[in-house]
Amino acid sequence: MSRRRVFMAAAVMLAAGGVCAAQTRPAEIVLYGFEGTLDGWRIPEWAQNSSEYVAQDATASRGYAKEGHYALEVSTQFAPERWSCAYVEHEVEVTDWTPFGRLSVDVFLPADAPAGLAGRIILTVGGRWQWTEMAHAVPLPPGTWTTLTVDLKPGSMDWPFDLDDAFRADVRKVGVRIEAEHGPSYRGSVFIDRVRLAE
Repeated sequence: MSRRRVFMAAAVMLAAGGVCAAQTRPAEIVLYGFEGTLDGWRIPEWAQNSSEYVAQDATASRGYAKEGHYALEVSTQFAPERWSCAYVEHEVEVTDWTPFGRLSVDVFLPADAPAGLAGRIILTVGGRWQWTEMAHAVPLPPGTWTTLTVDLKPGSMDWPFDLDDAFRADVRKVGVRIEAEHGPSYRGSVFIDRVRLAE
């Protein structure tokens, strides 16, 4: 079954109240699990041509995985003592996210990486392709998986402005940015897995 059909089936199920009320956590749909494929994720060309953007390569890797056998491995080379970041994104197949209220991504920083890196979810929305980043980056402790989560519903405090229902009705791209405010120096990989939506 294609990702579009899986997405639509999950949206219909949620809209119809098909999720058992006895469940303790909201139903989720994994959009991208990177099982042997990049799932269309990439380093955009404009980021490859900027000195502040330090992602070198993106591959489906068996190095670490939160679920299954693969994750998206982003090779990076962070320079010390200045702001820099590694960014990957994907243009989504289904732009109407109104049945969903939460977006989550799992990020792993290897144990030999330095402290000081943080992750942020970025969405591009609407007909004008508006770049919209979550208000606060989440610290990434080395040697563990960290979940980045944003609330997509009106009233959410996860964005630098008040959301309305139109925000999730026309999502064009989803991206993940790993950033360093003032260093540290790091030449190594970051792993991304289980990009998912929940009601």
